[in-house]
Amino acid sequence: MATATQPADLIEDALVHVYVDTHREFGPDETVWTAAQVREYLLRLEAARLDPGSVIAS
Repeated sequence: MATATQPADLIEDALVHVYVDTHREFGPDETVWTAAQVREYLLRLEAARLDPGSVIAS
């Protein structure tokens, strides 16, 4: 029997999605990211925490 997806699972999936997409876009080495890229990454993580469905659907 399938178990229901918990909100924490959705948030975790969204955070992983943001992590993978952002590192693919900006490069794997965070130490060479610009301040704007770091800020964008942090904003995307916050958006994933607030509304995980919108991050995963995109």
